[in-house]
Amino acid sequence: MKRILSIDIFRGLTIFMMVFVNDLAGVSDIPAWMKHVAADADGMTFVDVVFPAFLFIVGMAIPFAVQGRLSSSDTWGFWRHVVQRTLGLLILGVYMVNSGEMNLEANLIPKWIWAPSLYVAAVLIWNNYPQKESGGTTNKAKILQAVGGLILIVLYFLYRKGEAGNLSGMTPSWWGILGLIGWAYLISILVYIGSGKGKWGVLGGFVGLSLIYIGIRTQVPFLAESWLGGQSGHLAHALIVLSGIFCSTLMNNGQEAKSHQNKVLHMLLWGLGLLLLGYLTDPIEGISKIRATPSWTYYCAGICSILYPFIYWLVDVKGKSKWASFLQAAGKNPLLTYIIPPFIYGILGFSFLPAFMNSGWLGFLKAIAFSLLVLAIARWFTEKRILLKL
Repeated sequence: MKRILSIDIFRGLTIFMMVFVNDLAGVSDIPAWMKHVAADADGMTFVDVVFPAFLFIVGMAIPFAVQGRLSSSDTWGFWRHVVQRTLGLLILGVYMVNSGEMNLEANLIPKWIWAPSLYVAAVLIWNNYPQKESGGTTNKAKILQAVGGLILIVLYFLYRKGEAGNLSGMTPSWWGILGLIGWAYLISILVYIGSGKGKWGVLGGFVGLSLIYIGIRTQVPFLAESWLGGQSGHLAHALIVLSGIFCSTLMNNGQEAKSHQNKVLHMLLWGLGLLLLGYLTDPIEGISKIRATPSWTYYCAGICSILYPFIYWLVDVKGKSKWASFLQAAGKNPLLTYIIPPFIYGILGFSFLPAFMNSGWLGFLKAIAFSLLVLAIARWFTEKRILLKL
């Protein structure tokens, strides 16, 4: 499969929006549609679609990545990469969650040292280092990765959370956004490979996983009472990834001569079908991102499956990509872009700006400016060949 530029642009746009809505979460006195909907409410805003959009584009990229890695016939190397990527996302996700739960008084080093050290370690471990001519990692890269691993170990033992008299070390209270991506990626890869990697196999895997997921949420006893009952959130996220995989197979199923119009039409029809599923499953639990309900899952997958074809048509068919040049680094270097904001706030804290800059429309504009600054920093690091790969 040839590289599809619209995938990078969609990924960059999604990362930009993730940085924006995360910063916007700390702004008060803004309209409700700029915030996540509460867990006990029935509804969603555009903010509730941002994380699913990243899951969707993860799915869009999977067929390309799988084909590239399996084409070398190194099956063991492929699965080693899958496991390493999943573990990396889980570990980094748990560390980031615990960073936000830290007991600032009891922690053995200040947060302004602990948190930035975490992200320095991430760069050292997961940077895409140059390879030796004979293949494999250079000795310099191995040393830097070992230093990064050592930093993570030290941070683990220096960490404290909880109340005085009941302190504890790091625990996975939840997996964090990166950890959720890791589980969804793993489940989706297993379904994609197990289904034979064809569009009908992927569709069958999507339907089968949907039946399990809906069975759990409707309290079918042998599903809801099994270990699967506690995994419904991961299944919801995996379904969004699979929707992206299916879109990718619709666009690239070995028929290079297929017209762009047909590709776009098929993706749009898929998106409309998902929206219909969202409508039909609304009576089960309503719409809720926090509870990862079926309706939210299918609505988000449908919205992304409809939005993406328009970007594909504009960028890859019509060749209109200059407008998205500011998203280029975020699209190629999404993990680094995502960890820049917590690195900055880990040093400066969330209250380093005057209160009036975190309120109302001024706070909204500040969030946009901060997000553009993050993209500029990511672009600088990318040009310096600091490129995180997980």
